[in-house]
Amino acid sequence: MNLTASFRPGDKVADDGAVLELATFLSGGVLPRERVLTLSWLDADDRVTGIAVPVRDVPERPGSEDAARFGSVIASVTQQSVPGGSVVAMLERPGEQSVTAADRAWNTALRTQAAERGFRLHGLFVAAGGAVRPLALDDAA
Repeated sequence: MNLTASFRPGDKVADDGAVLELATFLSGGVLPRERVLTLSWLDADDRVTGIAVPVRDVPERPGSEDAARFGSVIASVTQQSVPGGSVVAMLERPGEQSVTAADRAWNTALRTQAAERGFRLHGLFVAAGGAVRPLALDDAA
């Protein structure tokens, strides 16, 4: 699928297809050379806020301290800057496009943090091997 949509603050992300387009836009290219976790927030009305935080040098698999650190940052930004909003997470990594055990570990870690810290994970995606794929709840490890 070749998605070419671009997003600006205030743009509505109305459905799952639009969230996938946003994730593809955030990836900036689907052949990453390093591991990056990009976090972007939507407001309570599912509109792009313009807040996007790329975190470089993320570990292949999140340890409990990594998960807690990311969960704390996501919860803090959500509560302070986007009350009632949600986060879209894009994990970019080198390698094949198939979902890996490490991707599943990130999925589990971020979903657990969302449940524990009370933020809404609007979508979690992985960009690798020329594709952007959603990671669903049943993809968790």
